[in-house]
Amino acid sequence: MKSLIKGIMLVLTCLLLFQSVIICDVGGSVKAYADAVPLDGAPPPPADVRGNIVTDIDCSEEAKKLINPEFKITGAGLTIMTDESGFFRMMLGYKNVGVFDFTVEKKGFLKRILNDINVQLYTTNIKDILMWAGDLNGDSAINMADCVYLAGRFNSIKGDSLYDADADINKDNAINMSDLVYVAKHFNATSDSYPVYVHTSPTPTPISATLTPTTSVSPTPTQIITPTPTPEKTGLEIERKFLLDPSKIPYDLKTLDKYELTQAYISFSPEIRIRNADDWMYFLTVKAYVDQFGMVREEREFWITEQEYNALMKKIEGNIIYKTRYQGLDEKGVMFAIDIFKGNLAGLAYYEVEFPNEEAANKYTPPSWVGLDVTNDKRYKNGSLAQYGRP
Repeated sequence: MKSLIKGIMLVLTCLLLFQSVIICDVGGSVKAYADAVPLDGAPPPPADVRGNIVTDIDCSEEAKKLINPEFKITGAGLTIMTDESGFFRMMLGYKNVGVFDFTVEKKGFLKRILNDINVQLYTTNIKDILMWAGDLNGDSAINMADCVYLAGRFNSIKGDSLYDADADINKDNAINMSDLVYVAKHFNATSDSYPVYVHTSPTPTPISATLTPTTSVSPTPTQIITPTPTPEKTGLEIERKFLLDPSKIPYDLKTLDKYELTQAYISFSPEIRIRNADDWMYFLTVKAYVDQFGMVREEREFWITEQEYNALMKKIEGNIIYKTRYQGLDEKGVMFAIDIFKGNLAGLAYYEVEFPNEEAANKYTPPSWVGLDVTNDKRYKNGSLAQYGRP
């Protein structure tokens, strides 16, 4: 009998020493999320980390299903991917509570690091993690190298040898101006440029104590943020440009709308311009040639804040252009602009007219008091003036 009692005691001792490990499979990721079962037999509470990513990409609902999945979330010793709604869920062990850094990355997007996320028992929510598109070469920066990469595939469509799905940022099956605007919007941003993610730690919400593996249920997809700033102009710029002798202007300039413009270039190829109008209106504009002559260009223009403008002014190439612009209607009701340059371009003046289509542009007869038509002379483009000076 004594031998039997000793044997039973030995078995009980072994059971206490070798504690059970319970496995849960969530979305294909297998993780041991409990190191031990307490002596009272109650299962330990796991740490359940949930969250979602959002982007500033303006696209269709079908395109979002291509953009949102496969963001890789790494933190607290586990890696998991987002689903079609941008949702992710991690089941961690109860000993994996504490403060951790989480990394979010996906090819074509600027990697982001979320510092000091407080992982608690039960549920920890990491909501609305904003991710910027445009880091096409994966160097944790959106810069000229990405512009060059995209420019080399510009105007390619799905099925072309040059087409790259990661460079098709809005997933419309074409690499064009709509993709370039996102590189321009976040130009020169690095992983450190993201706004600081402030993680709040609400009172934990207990999840079910059962350890039976369950399938993750995605919440209703979070609405994608509308791009900011919104486009002021989208489409084609069809413009003719003429040299002008200011002394021959027949109008009283005081009767025309007047704007003091300062503009500079972040990039000349592709052309990315910033402009300050009257020290209270600020714009970022991206242009690309549609024809070889320069009369037709694709243009996207965005409002930006004064702070964004000042930050971008530190990253410009070439010279700053200063000019006074006068706008009005001619005798036929056609809108025109007169640009009189200042500074190192003093003495240069343009007469410009924009048109709704190429036919109207080609039929246009300029007034007799304007000079040489320089529409097709790229030396007189503002980008060239900033890069090389007056012809």
